[in-house]
Amino acid sequence: MIDGKPQIPSSIWFYDYYSKVTNPAIWPEKWRPVEVLQQPGETVFVPNGWAHLVLNLEFTVAVTHNYASEFGPFEAMWKQVVHDEPEFAQCWFKAMKRQRPDLAKRMVSTGIGPTGTECS
Repeated sequence: MIDGKPQIPSSIWFYDYYSKVTNPAIWPEKWRPVEVLQQPGETVFVPNGWAHLVLNLEFTVAVTHNYASEFGPFEAMWKQVVHDEPEFAQCWFKAMKRQRPDLAKRMVSTGIGPTGTECS
C-alpha cells in the first residue's frame, strides 16, 4: 500500500498500471515486477516486506498465511500493523503483554502504540 492511499483491487492495478511497470522505455529494470504464474498445487513464498498482488485467472480457493517472527523486522512489522489494523494491534499487544512480555517491550520501544477501540 502506498502511504495515505487506499488499496485498490488487483484487477484495477493491472488495468491502470501493468503496462507502465512492464514497459522498459518508462520503467527502470530494477523496479520491474517479478511475475509468477502459479499452477494448481504450487506454493508461492512472498518475502517479508514485498509488496504484491494477486490476480486469479479462474475460480480459485486460496489459503494464505502471514507469519510474524520475532527474528525478522519485528519492530517495522509492529508499526505497520498499528497503522493498517489499529483494532487488531490493540488485541495483539494485549496478548503479547500476557504471553510474551519481552516482545511487548519491543513494541513499546518503537514509540508507536496501538490506538483505536479497546480489545474485547
